[in-house]
Amino acid sequence: MQSSQVFGKFGWGAMVALLMVMGAQHHASAQGRELSTADRVAMLYAPQLNFTRRGDPLIRLGILEGEEQVEFTPSEPIRVMPQGPGGPEIDLPGDTTYTVTMSNGRAGRYKHWVVVDRVAVDQRERVDGVLGQWEGRGMMPRTFEVGGLFAVRGKVFDSRVILVCVGGADTFDEAQSLRRRLEAQFGINGSVHSERLEFPGGTLTLSGRGLDVSIRHDDVLWVSSRRGREESIRYSVPGIKKSYDAGEETRRYTGELIFASDKNGKVAVINNLGAERVLKGTVPSEIYASAPQGALRAQAIAARNNIFAAIGVRNLADPYMLRADVYDQVYGGIDNEDPRTNEAVDATHGEVMLAGNRIVDAVYSSNAAGFTENNETVWDAEPWPHLRGRPDAPAGDVPEAFKDGITEANIEAFLASDFPAYSKTAPVSSARLYRWTREVEASQAQSWLAERGEDIGRIRHAEVISRGVSGRVIRLRLEGERGEAVVERELNVRRLFGGLRSGLFVMSMEKGRDGFVRTFNFRGGGFGHGVGMCQTGAIGMASQGKTHREILTHYYRGIDVTKLY
Repeated sequence: MQSSQVFGKFGWGAMVALLMVMGAQHHASAQGRELSTADRVAMLYAPQLNFTRRGDPLIRLGILEGEEQVEFTPSEPIRVMPQGPGGPEIDLPGDTTYTVTMSNGRAGRYKHWVVVDRVAVDQRERVDGVLGQWEGRGMMPRTFEVGGLFAVRGKVFDSRVILVCVGGADTFDEAQSLRRRLEAQFGINGSVHSERLEFPGGTLTLSGRGLDVSIRHDDVLWVSSRRGREESIRYSVPGIKKSYDAGEETRRYTGELIFASDKNGKVAVINNLGAERVLKGTVPSEIYASAPQGALRAQAIAARNNIFAAIGVRNLADPYMLRADVYDQVYGGIDNEDPRTNEAVDATHGEVMLAGNRIVDAVYSSNAAGFTENNETVWDAEPWPHLRGRPDAPAGDVPEAFKDGITEANIEAFLASDFPAYSKTAPVSSARLYRWTREVEASQAQSWLAERGEDIGRIRHAEVISRGVSGRVIRLRLEGERGEAVVERELNVRRLFGGLRSGLFVMSMEKGRDGFVRTFNFRGGGFGHGVGMCQTGAIGMASQGKTHREILTHYYRGIDVTKLY
């Protein structure tokens, strides 16, 4: 049901603008073109693209949620559109603090599923095998086909993917608990897919400090600048959560703000702005802004890929396309922008990586230690052709012994070798992570196993069962006084030992007189999972004069860098 109310006194300009737009809206209604509030709410959840005045795709970013009340201060006059673009408009002054409050909030209704695998639609013949695998593990999996075919300026890209899911929990916390268990047991790259059964909602009220005005509307409110000022206006929004529970801060945004209900019937604040402006506030959080332009441009394209690969795939039960935090990509607002990364975004405007017409998942890690890894060995997933492990150095400088991969037989030599890997020679501080050592108490591994229901007691012995093509450990067996445990996948192995920098290591054990392990000693290399682009290696390549296209085709097999818009 559509409901909108405006209370208080307006200036003459505001009243004229409101009446003129209401007349235009009435005319549209007479021709059957008026959208209801329910229609406009549904559009927030729809996997569709709208565009800025210059033709950039508009991206809706969730910047804040879970609050009963939020504030924002615009730098210049705003238009409040209770029914969205094309509906009535109320002009309000800038440099005024406004409050948006939710009342009568109601949560949506959902089923929450753990995503255990993702299969591209052009590889759907693999789905039956994945379903059979999870049925064999005692689960009852089901599939969701998400994403879509999108056309931008006559060019088509495909983000469709088949999600293989298990669970179907009534609460998000239950699904998260299952995800953590499956990650520990099978090494999946898990996430939660929320199936929306009923929209959330509530009444939103906007009021201005020192103004005799109150604007009330059900479920959604739009706030924009004066026409043509969408990228000039600044909105200061306090209470933005920093990454990794580091507190809160005030950030500034441009574009439009949309206020809607989050899953739990609280206020969600959405920043609606062009993809290129999103990237300018994102790329500095992903790579050193001082890096050579070739690396910055490669990172800009990888980040652009991650935006478009997520549309219609992630956050389908939310009124935004992406979260502006570590769950998707950290968007720090306009104050996070840097002139050098802005240059990289502008120089690659609209460029993405495609495999055929499929937008590829551009994963990356900090330092691959001289050899990248296959995706299916790090995560329990189907192989992706563009994510194949390979030596990360000039072809002529890779020793013959390492060209076909790193094995138990040659890993000691690999870690001791001095060949000029890109992530070793890069002129940046993360190159120091190319090789490392660490000592971990055996009690750390013992506790990690016990927390996951595998209490094997004190550890007598540990051995690597298998490694990926890069030498990263993907299966490790531990023998304890009360039994054995096998740890699957690279990330779980790292977590077992308290968060190792990577799974690329050799280890030795110091035992006490009782024969139990006291300490594990590691010699390893790299930082992160090693799949896809090595960010430090990209800087190394760029410092040797490689272009962003050369960098991307080195790390992502079989892709084309294409200008989408």
